[in-house]
Amino acid sequence: TGYNSLLSASDVSYAIAALLESESADSFHTALEALNPKAISSNGGGSVLVNGGSLTSGIGSGITKAMQLQRKIVATAMSLVERKAIIRLRHFRYAFIACTSQEAKDSSFQTTVDNPEENSTSSKETTPGSEEYHIFSRPLALTRLAHWLMDMHRGNGKWTGSKNRPLVLCAENPITSTYLVVGYEFPDRQGLFLKNHFGQHFEMTCSSMQGSFRLDSFDSHVVEVDAKDVQRFLEQLHYLMDSV
Repeated sequence: TGYNSLLSASDVSYAIAALLESESADSFHTALEALNPKAISSNGGGSVLVNGGSLTSGIGSGITKAMQLQRKIVATAMSLVERKAIIRLRHFRYAFIACTSQEAKDSSFQTTVDNPEENSTSSKETTPGSEEYHIFSRPLALTRLAHWLMDMHRGNGKWTGSKNRPLVLCAENPITSTYLVVGYEFPDRQGLFLKNHFGQHFEMTCSSMQGSFRLDSFDSHVVEVDAKDVQRFLEQLHYLMDSV
């Protein structure tokens, strides 16, 4: 800590967030232990950080995970864009992020796309790796991906003005056979705060259809939807937003 440290406050924030979002069943206690002053000042095997321990344990491990997550965010975002896998509808954009090789669901829902030439034949992005764990099935990681996409398209002007739409991302969790669905309002200007109305939209959608849903996240704009219901959930969400 202090001027002798190579770690900034943002470094620690990203590191702890990465530890909390890791696949470990004891991720909370791992993150808590990493904040212990004794753990932060200890040295271990591997590369050593000033006041940060090693890169294989404690806060150093969190920094390594945060760097890996950032690389995954950039790679996934670029793949979504290059494949034109983000579908634009009248009321929002959406994309599926899966960690299996199964093809995108066929659905008449895509006939409501208001700019079909912008879209590909598939809206499901496949993320390589184990089917037993998917980093974007965690809210913080998915939020960082959404912010990266929104910042990029705000900068190039492709999502501004009349093309401004909220963004809905659906990330597969193969362990539970569900999708984490998160909605984000899209501000035209960097730093502009918009109230997120997707909590209300998601509650209305869940109450208007049969299916398996979980709305118990800290953020109301996050909902977990059974994999077999997720396409129908998006259809119903768009229908309800269209009727408001």
